[in-house]
Amino acid sequence: MRLFFFSSVALALMACSSSGGTGDDAGPPDTGTSDVTTSDVVVPDSGGPGAVTFAYAPQWSGVTAVTVWGGFGQSTDWTAPFLTLTNDGSGRFVGQATLPAGQYLYVFQVTGDDDAGNKSATYKRFAIDPADSDYAPCPSQSPTYDANAPNPCSELTLPQAAPPALAHVSGLVVSDGAPIAGYLVQLDREEKSSHHFFVNRVTTAADGKFDLLAAPGSYRIQVLHPTYLTETDEQRDPIALAALRRDVSSSFAVASGTVDVPSAEVAFHGYGSFAPVDAGTLPTTFGWGSSSIPSRLDVYGTGNDGGAPSIGDPWYASALGTSGSAVFDGGFDTPQATQTSVALGERYFWGIEENVKTDAGVTWTAQSMVFDISWH
Repeated sequence: MRLFFFSSVALALMACSSSGGTGDDAGPPDTGTSDVTTSDVVVPDSGGPGAVTFAYAPQWSGVTAVTVWGGFGQSTDWTAPFLTLTNDGSGRFVGQATLPAGQYLYVFQVTGDDDAGNKSATYKRFAIDPADSDYAPCPSQSPTYDANAPNPCSELTLPQAAPPALAHVSGLVVSDGAPIAGYLVQLDREEKSSHHFFVNRVTTAADGKFDLLAAPGSYRIQVLHPTYLTETDEQRDPIALAALRRDVSSSFAVASGTVDVPSAEVAFHGYGSFAPVDAGTLPTTFGWGSSSIPSRLDVYGTGNDGGAPSIGDPWYASALGTSGSAVFDGGFDTPQATQTSVALGERYFWGIEENVKTDAGVTWTAQSMVFDISWH
């Protein structure tokens, strides 16, 4: 894998910024004008130990620490940081280690996010290397291991070839067709053989634009509501906000140059037709209004985020259709479900997803905010 960001790339990454959302910084957006060079690459001698430079340049503000976790033949593999990176003054975190020839899996742990509200100093996330095309499934010892779907880890091979040039993944976020600021735009690696996983993120400025840098591979974009890191799903008022919870693109290939992602529409005005919005009996007929856009019902269990309920992936998902309704019999049908069926009196959440196709061949999954519901 390529564990290197280069000086000009680091400058481009530090120019990216925004104001609010799931993973973004507070500053002007990336201009996309920097060129990629390889002047900072350190290649170890073939066959013997060599110095390797690990580097991560977050495209959001507020990062205070970056550490490297992985399998490096140490007694602390995957249980403690292998290396702590240092901010070089430009916002690029960098560090060196000496490793013998071979293959190694690793991820970065990044601490701090100005868009996380009262958690801004302590918010932690794992990320794979934006500058590395190579990946492999994370082992079960990894803190990012997922038993339902294999999360990717970045893969380093020593001795290594020159790293690839990074491409720009660019696009526009709009609300009722007008550019909007403050949305969190997250880049995820999404290969056919692995689960999607965080790479980097920005926050949209007044022009609604985003520009993320990535090595060649397959990716997707998540556009997240500005409150995504600061409020739970229980706390958001769908009708008052009249917006999506998130908009998720289908996967697309990144090779070189600039990849233009179709505009993401984040306004949503259909909550007034959602029913029921509090309690019901089984089976329950959910309604949200018919449309020519294919949509489905999602029913969620609850997690725990700061003591208040939040959702993850749905525990039940109906078939896509255009009728604007679906019947739920109380049974859950996805790998994320920790129950086989509804427990009476327990609180759940529900919402919908719309599949919005674009002329560019990318489909946006428009995920609504949610209403809570219990059954009796």
